[in-house]
Amino acid sequence: MQLTAPKSSSSYAQQTLTYLILLAFLLISVMPIVWIILAALKPVSELNTNLFAFPKHLTFGNFSEAWTVGKMGKYLLNSVIVAVPRVFFIIVLASLAGFGFGKLKFPGRDVLFFFFLFGMMVPIQAMVIPLYYTMQRLDLINSYWALILPSFGLAMPFAIFMMRTFFKDLPDELMDASKIDGCNHFTSYLYIMLPLTIPALTSLLVFEFMWSWNDFLLPLLFVYDDAYRTLPLGMMYFFGEYTSNQSLIAAGVSIAIVPIIVIYIIFQRKFIEGITAGSVKG
Repeated sequence: MQLTAPKSSSSYAQQTLTYLILLAFLLISVMPIVWIILAALKPVSELNTNLFAFPKHLTFGNFSEAWTVGKMGKYLLNSVIVAVPRVFFIIVLASLAGFGFGKLKFPGRDVLFFFFLFGMMVPIQAMVIPLYYTMQRLDLINSYWALILPSFGLAMPFAIFMMRTFFKDLPDELMDASKIDGCNHFTSYLYIMLPLTIPALTSLLVFEFMWSWNDFLLPLLFVYDDAYRTLPLGMMYFFGEYTSNQSLIAAGVSIAIVPIIVIYIIFQRKFIEGITAGSVKG
């Protein structure tokens, strides 16, 4: 029977310090969200009197007013219409391309991959003018397609790079075994490789949904009609119109952040697995 040595006081002190630092970062991250929600539950008169106090009387009318009068419901729907197809097609095509670049051998594979990788090096600000003229010639300005297509193309280089890295880390023996069982490249991808990349796909889903949800530049350039404004652009006009009503603004912000929080909570475990998959080997 082996006895483990008791932990020294220095290790306990180090562990306690680590927890305290993590707790401090947690409070720094959570407190702004908590404050915004509490501010949304106050009447504007109470918020102006005491900015940081808990609400004496809970007021849910700010949320309904922001949803209807502030058009947050319409802006949220527009963001969903833009984000969902964008994220779906990115996940499908990036997983296929990542499998091809990571597991298949064909002439010009590395050259083509670095061509896609070059897209990550070009800032979006350098592409907005040609993108605008392209959308204008295609008669897509002031439409959902003007927001979906460019953002889809701009996001693909990172998505392909991420999925290629994940596929490349999978053992080649899996491909060899699937070929022995009679699988072709597509069935090997669909039934063998793809299920193993669920954590990476989940991480990619969260990243791409968050980036699409927060995108401000493309809607600002390509959308003039209020009917197609997404949440970030709509909130800019919402803030300008209701500057004096901070409670209403807080309610609008609370509505805007709910989908991101829900998506993260749903996919939290797989998201963390995907992020940490490449950090531990063996």
